Amino acid sequence: MTNQMNAQMVFFETIKKNVSSNFRLADIVGDVLGVSQDSAYRRIRGEKVLTMNEMATLCRYFHLSMDAVINNQSDNVTFKHTSLDISNMNNYYLYMEQLATLMENIAKAKEKDIYFMAVDIPMPHFTPFLELTLFKIYTWFHSVNKLNITYEQFVAQLDVPLLKAIYDRITNAYNCIPSIEIWTNNTIDPILNLLAYYPDLHCIEMKETFPLICSQLLQLIENIEKCAEREKKEYKGRDVSFRMYLSPLAIMNDFMITKRDGINVTTIKLYTINGIITSDDNFCSEVERWMQNSISTSLSLSGHSSRERFQFFHKLKNGMNYLLETKKN
Repeated sequence: MTNQMNAQMVFFETIKKNVSSNFRLADIVGDVLGVSQDSAYRRIRGEKVLTMNEMATLCRYFHLSMDAVINNQSDNVTFKHTSLDISNMNNYYLYMEQLATLMENIAKAKEKDIYFMAVDIPMPHFTPFLELTLFKIYTWFHSVNKLNITYEQFVAQLDVPLLKAIYDRITNAYNCIPSIEIWTNNTIDPILNLLAYYPDLHCIEMKETFPLICSQLLQLIENIEKCAEREKKEYKGRDVSFRMYLSPLAIMNDFMITKRDGINVTTIKLYTINGIITSDDNFCSEVERWMQNSISTSLSLSGHSSRERFQFFHKLKNGMNYLLETKKN
């Protein structure tokens, strides 16, 4: 019975990571299980054994896997993956709405940080630029869903005002969160490759579309350069820490770690949009150690690193200018 109670207390510690500090765990557990507050406290303290049905009910409510509970003391790591059915755009709207809410919850926390190990430019840098972001989404839908429509036709089918509002929320929340980003010389390549490839498929109808998207990418690059120079992002007159590093080594996957009042979550990106997520303490700690070690061997692009920063961003801008020249005709 002792082992079971220990496992139960660990279970509730896992649940606490999913509860906002504005709410009392006992109140939520009582409401979900339909028991009194006193009875909820007894379960949380391990004085009363949870039934299997009660545990399943709590897992469903807090979006936890039973495997995460059962294997908590093992070497197994449980990830959450939200399946994205791309045959229905409403699923994409919902997914982005959930992402915006997640970013906003992090931004509201007292203690918060976000780390990116970037194979691709992190999404919050795209969201201030509507047409550029929609182009990235179009290319993903085009490749996965085998679309036979142009970029402009795809955009015409979207609820653009809704998406812009969601993208703005992501941008605003990200700008409130102190962040550390580790890039490589190839981090810009995924979007450059898309811009080089898709016009050749005649996927862009209007002559002004491609230059507009490219100009937005150039502005994106310049925005990041300014943040790196100042070591700060700015949101409504407030300065928020921003540090950027250039890794000499290739990165094989995009990793993101979010920290919110002691709750650490690691996301590994699988595709352009989606990824797998875990709050497993050991795994998150291991990924953070790896990132910190990477930082120690990387070149700082922030603050006083003027020469290194100029060389890096000059190379990115040259890549953009070369692309524009080759696509002029």
